[in-house]
Amino acid sequence: GSIRNAAKAAGYSDDRDGLFGFFIDKVRKNLHYILCHSPVGDAFRIRGRKFPALISCSVVDEFMAWPRDALDGVARKYLIDLLTGGNLPDEDMLAAVAANMAEVHLSIDAANKQYLAEERRYNYTTPKSFLELISFYMKMLCNKQSTVSANCERLERGLAIMEQVQEKVNGLKEDLKIMMIQVEEKKAATGVLIEEVSKASAIAQEEKEKAAVTAAETTVVAQNAAELKAQADGELAEAKPAMEAAAEAVNCLDKASIGELKGFGKPPPECVDVCAACSYLLFNTKKKIDWKAAQGMMKDPNGFLQTVLAFEGKEIPDQILKEVDALLALPFFNYETMKGKSFAAANLANWAINIVKFHKIYVKVAPLMEKVAQATKEKDEAEAALDIVMKQVAEIEAQCAELDSKLQGAIAEKERVEAQAAACLEKLSLAERLVNGLADEYKRWTQTVSDLKDLQIKLIGNCLLSSAFVGYVSPFSMKFRNQLWRDAWTSDIGQRAIPMTAGIDPLKILATEADIAGWQNEGLPSDRISVENASVVTSCSRWPLMIDPQLQGVKWIKQRLGEDLNVLQFTMNNWLQKVIFSIQMGGQLLIESVGAEIDAILEPVLSQAVIKRGRTALIIKIGGEEIDYDPKFQLYLQSKLPNPHYRPEIAAQCTIINFIVTPEGLEDQILAMVVNVEKPELEQKKQELVRQQNDFKVTLSQLEDDLLSQLSAADPATILDNIPLIEGLEKTKATSKEIAEQVAAAQKTEIEINTSREAYRPVAAEGSTLFFLIIQLCFIEHMYQYSLESFVSFLYKAIERTEPTDDLAERSKRLISMIRMTIFRWVNRGLFESHKLIFCSMLTFKLFQTGKLTTEEYNGAYFNFLLRAPSVLGAENPLADWLPSKCWGLVLKLCELENFENFGTNMEKDAPSRFKEWFNEMTPESVKLPLDWKRLDSVPFQKLLVIRCLRPDRMCGALAEWIRTALPNGRDYMDCDGSSSFRQILQNSFEDSTSTTPIFFILSPGADPVKEVEAMGRQLINLQLNTNYWNVAMGQGQDVIAMAKLDIGHREGHWVMLQNIHLMPKWCIELEKRLDVFAVENSHPDFRVFLSADPSNGIPIGILERSIKLTNEPPQGMLANLRRSFALFSKEDFEDRDAKVKSILFALCHWHALMLERKKFGPMGYNMKYPFSAGDLRDSAQVLYNYLEGSSSVKIPWDDLRYIFGDIMYGGHIVDDWDRVMCSKYLLYFMRDELLDEIEMIPYADGKLSWPSPQPGPHEKYLEHIETMPPESPLFFGMHPNAEINFRTVQCDQTFDMLMTLTGGSGGGGGDDENVQSPMAVAEATCAEILEEVQEKKFATDDVSRSMSDEEKGPYQFVFLQECEYMNGLVYEMVRGLQELQLGFKGELTMSEVMEDLANCLYAEKLPMWWVKLGFASTRPLKSWRVNLQDRCAQLDDWINDPLNIPKVVDISRLFNPQSFLTAIKQLCCQNQGLELDKLQVFTEVTKKEPKQVEAPSKDGAFCMGMWLEGARWDPTANSLEDSRPKEMFTEMPVINCKAGMQTDKVDKNQYICPTYCVPIRRPYFVFPAQLRTKAIADKWVLAGVAMILDVGGG
Repeated sequence: GSIRNAAKAAGYSDDRDGLFGFFIDKVRKNLHYILCHSPVGDAFRIRGRKFPALISCSVVDEFMAWPRDALDGVARKYLIDLLTGGNLPDEDMLAAVAANMAEVHLSIDAANKQYLAEERRYNYTTPKSFLELISFYMKMLCNKQSTVSANCERLERGLAIMEQVQEKVNGLKEDLKIMMIQVEEKKAATGVLIEEVSKASAIAQEEKEKAAVTAAETTVVAQNAAELKAQADGELAEAKPAMEAAAEAVNCLDKASIGELKGFGKPPPECVDVCAACSYLLFNTKKKIDWKAAQGMMKDPNGFLQTVLAFEGKEIPDQILKEVDALLALPFFNYETMKGKSFAAANLANWAINIVKFHKIYVKVAPLMEKVAQATKEKDEAEAALDIVMKQVAEIEAQCAELDSKLQGAIAEKERVEAQAAACLEKLSLAERLVNGLADEYKRWTQTVSDLKDLQIKLIGNCLLSSAFVGYVSPFSMKFRNQLWRDAWTSDIGQRAIPMTAGIDPLKILATEADIAGWQNEGLPSDRISVENASVVTSCSRWPLMIDPQLQGVKWIKQRLGEDLNVLQFTMNNWLQKVIFSIQMGGQLLIESVGAEIDAILEPVLSQAVIKRGRTALIIKIGGEEIDYDPKFQLYLQSKLPNPHYRPEIAAQCTIINFIVTPEGLEDQILAMVVNVEKPELEQKKQELVRQQNDFKVTLSQLEDDLLSQLSAADPATILDNIPLIEGLEKTKATSKEIAEQVAAAQKTEIEINTSREAYRPVAAEGSTLFFLIIQLCFIEHMYQYSLESFVSFLYKAIERTEPTDDLAERSKRLISMIRMTIFRWVNRGLFESHKLIFCSMLTFKLFQTGKLTTEEYNGAYFNFLLRAPSVLGAENPLADWLPSKCWGLVLKLCELENFENFGTNMEKDAPSRFKEWFNEMTPESVKLPLDWKRLDSVPFQKLLVIRCLRPDRMCGALAEWIRTALPNGRDYMDCDGSSSFRQILQNSFEDSTSTTPIFFILSPGADPVKEVEAMGRQLINLQLNTNYWNVAMGQGQDVIAMAKLDIGHREGHWVMLQNIHLMPKWCIELEKRLDVFAVENSHPDFRVFLSADPSNGIPIGILERSIKLTNEPPQGMLANLRRSFALFSKEDFEDRDAKVKSILFALCHWHALMLERKKFGPMGYNMKYPFSAGDLRDSAQVLYNYLEGSSSVKIPWDDLRYIFGDIMYGGHIVDDWDRVMCSKYLLYFMRDELLDEIEMIPYADGKLSWPSPQPGPHEKYLEHIETMPPESPLFFGMHPNAEINFRTVQCDQTFDMLMTLTGGSGGGGGDDENVQSPMAVAEATCAEILEEVQEKKFATDDVSRSMSDEEKGPYQFVFLQECEYMNGLVYEMVRGLQELQLGFKGELTMSEVMEDLANCLYAEKLPMWWVKLGFASTRPLKSWRVNLQDRCAQLDDWINDPLNIPKVVDISRLFNPQSFLTAIKQLCCQNQGLELDKLQVFTEVTKKEPKQVEAPSKDGAFCMGMWLEGARWDPTANSLEDSRPKEMFTEMPVINCKAGMQTDKVDKNQYICPTYCVPIRRPYFVFPAQLRTKAIADKWVLAGVAMILDVGGG
């Protein structure tokens, strides 16, 4: 109703649609959304781009960082409570504290930037962090000040009690004198009483003796009477059962049964006899009655029964007894027999038997009873006489008792007085013990009270520093922590005159020595940063999030909390229910292995968004559901990621703690490990001593606290009466003293132990250095992950493998050498070839920096120059004719270093020609420098600086050679595993694997480790597929199968191979969980897991860290490749072969090494990359064996071998035809008869380099010959030395860029950051420039086409029209995209993803995607490409002005499609000569003319220009191909006349068929084969990779 009325009033119709419209409009008017987005990352930008309404329909309010004034104001607002509470003395102090808090918060922003720049780690601060700082400071200050006040009061109370005790001592002495006089008086009075009591006691004793005689007599009489009575009672007891039996028999009778018996007409004779017996007993009949008389006796059954019951049986005449005995003796006279005759007769018989029995016993006992009566009478009379005597004795005893009571009272009084005196004496003694015993404490506590009162005010600064420490410092490394709190914050507090303890350490505020000792006993490492982290964990108010890749922190937490800790991971099933359960139960929860993102459902838990309901109830909402919240709940989070990037929200919700192990901490741990192996008893003693010391600290602290607590809690009035308290204090004091003595002794022992342990310190330092080197490798490649646990396992293996010696110093050296090599080999085997030099350089540089290399002295300036290669920009180059300007800029910068001041002058003025000669050397690193600089050969590291400046292309080789000589056993490191085949490496690594340590193959093109694993398995475990070996190729649906096979292998001890696990990254998480379970369950010892994957960020770190990683790439360098290739064949197998097979096999290995290594030359080496592998070599060798072994033919089938090797085994990989030609030329050179004698293994070197093939011989001879290989050069491949300049220069730049990144450095060069434009500003400026260049570019192709008749339009005109169309399409797209981008920059258009990509490309000097698609082939950067675009447009402008005539010389490098122009030449030939187009080809004739010298177009083709020769040069004088000049990469060709002609199969030996490509990357931009004249054999140029390139810009 109310809604309807409101709607009507607002003018809405009164129907359903109108009411709903009113509701919607009202909601639209009143509903407000607030959308909050994180400023970090691209999420908001991308979301805003995809949903423009978020921006256009919202008011965007960007919250900037709080300025200093805002921070200061907020802090003042909250801190006012401390002022009103008396925690801060005045407003000036409040202002100073607030200003310091603002300074601390702002200092973190600068630290975050520096931290990111130097260590590549992200950290964020938010206003919430600042609010947490304020809250934590207020809480800490109040608590600390309260604690200090309480401690001060407690100490003062204890001191007051001790002073009161001291005052009481004199009073106690006076009291004691008075008490001693009273004691003597009481002693005299007590003596008189004792005499009186003694007399009275003697009289009483006589009366007692008389009474005793009377009592003895009475006792004898009583005993006799009792004996008679007992005898009578005993005999009567025998009659009692008979009497009871008789009574029972009578009780069984009743009137009916008697009537029944009486009613017998003719009774059994037995019944008559029973009745006769009854008659005798009851009526004393003289004779036996008959039945009739018996019936008369029973005529009144009731009367008869009463007569029977009344009969006592005491008096029976003897005659009657005789008659009755005769009847009783009859055999039937018993109850059982008579029961069958008559029930009544049976009971009467039973009665008669028992009553007679009773009578006979009674007759015997009667006289005895009379004696009993007489004895009882005599006893009573004796007892009466005794009573009279005892009354008299009692009266006398009462008198004695009265006297005795008086005596006891006197004695008690005397004892009381004596006790008082003794108590006073004891109290005096206790007081003196108390005062004397706590004399030291009295002095110390007095000083402590003074210190605490002083500390009360200094806590303002102490807590300020400590709260900032807890709130901000924990994400940083030790270096940054010290910079912040030691340098910045402490000095700022001092400058603001905030009271603070001098030299205060935040740890002293956050934890006591006892706390730290307790943490270390719980497994916390003892290094400084670990203790700092623990103090933050135990102090912070936000949940701690530990970055803990080495698991140091999580082990401490688990050991600290023990069984009270619940542990889970997000990968577990039902993890959320476990979280909720812990929250409700108030448990301790640890979430392990947290990723870079935390599940959003835990946001309320992380932010502690607890809601209070009522007075005490607390709830929290999780997933929309309200659950009870127990305030005892505690959450810990731990991440294994070595460098996670957490959002600012998480940084605000959690206290991020950097628990990454420190070099110093790890060094101590490794020292303990090494000593534990080398000297286990020493390390055990050390650990026990450390534990004991920590226990001592804890115990001393507890004793001190107990001592003070007991004393301060005591009542001053009664303290001297509290003996247990004083004894407890004495015991505490004694224990404390004893422990202090033990501590002193332990410290002395610890010094002795540490001295012994320090002998192994260099070994520990080496281990720590190596670990921190290898964990940096993950910055190069995600796959390079190494855990501390794995590192330690190989450390122990190295110690085991070290040769023993008794000389400790020598043992230490051997340990260092073995550990270094073991760790290096373990890591090196899992690195790609391109990264092995980097790792080896890292190791060598680190040893160089720490002074462990004895070859040269380390110089930081030299080292930084080598890494950064800083250059002087824009300097004029006086040696420009032979030295690149970049190199000259480096030389000028080198001259700024000590000892190199004259280097530039010597180059420029003193000996430029000699320096040029050195510059042009093939291997300048092995040639002495000119002038005095030849001395650098004695300091090779300094020579590296010169090579870095002048010949960067030789830098990697020179660096490798320096490592070989500078590093101890450097050749073993540089050539590590060089002579081992992959199978040998695999077998060696297998020995290091366990059931919990998988072997992980990091795949590279051509690598197939499966065959090697299976071959090794057949040798070791008799491997059988699907029996004890399971091979699963991962892919869709294979996860279930893989898990099943893993379970089988885990139980049965099988091998499991999982291939390509990178294809299932999500499942890899499940795989990690399963491997964790296997580790806990203890797998079968024979169980092995083999994994393979391409490099992928989806592989969990946990899998990579636990695995032994192996790569199967061919090694770098010809020598290394030849070693590896030759190692593929065992010595035994090689020796069994024929001499010619050995020669061919060696050549095959050499050719295999060439084919593998040639790829490093890039497009000059191969047009495509091919996955050649050791399997190709092995299969080729097998074919060789099959062909030649057992063959009786003398002639070797070279053609067959060349075909099989070049077209099948290796050719099967080759796709490009030109690469196939190159492969066949190699085989044509090596596979010939001359090989069996001696052949030059370096093709077409023309004497520049020589290395003949070895003569057939034993295996060792071939190995020796391999080691004689000359230094590597492109000549090995038949290429010019220039061929390696590009790739080696790039390799040098990449290597040193990576080394600089890993060492935390930044690039050289400088500039004013304030003048640097933002990326978008650069993109906007570039956009405007390009628009200005191309906006007016448009070719009127339609007008030109209409201006020519059909007859005038020839093939050339069509080509140029087509080129203009291509250019128009490209320019149109450029203008359209750039104009849109300009509107986007102005805010008139929403930035789309395409526009953003275009802007990024403009800033990065790259070609946008659509420009590449619509444009021409080019490798130029954007700036050069723009110039080239203008040149192309200029050529089209020239043609379009005169479309009927083509240019005299066509620059085909400026055409979109140069093939179409060449086709036009063929088409014109077809038209002129009437030939078939598909049978024609383009022939080239190189003229000696330059373009300007051409006066007219070609008569039989077209003059073309724009072609550059790569890999050789054109000699215009000889008009043929020649070797390139040094450092000359490209040679411009003269004008070439391209003409068409019939295809021919004729081969001209003086002609080289030269492939021509558009750009230096060659494939897929092939244009045509050109014919170039050559004096040398054409095969030489094939192997040299000679080709013509149209556009060399950027090449």
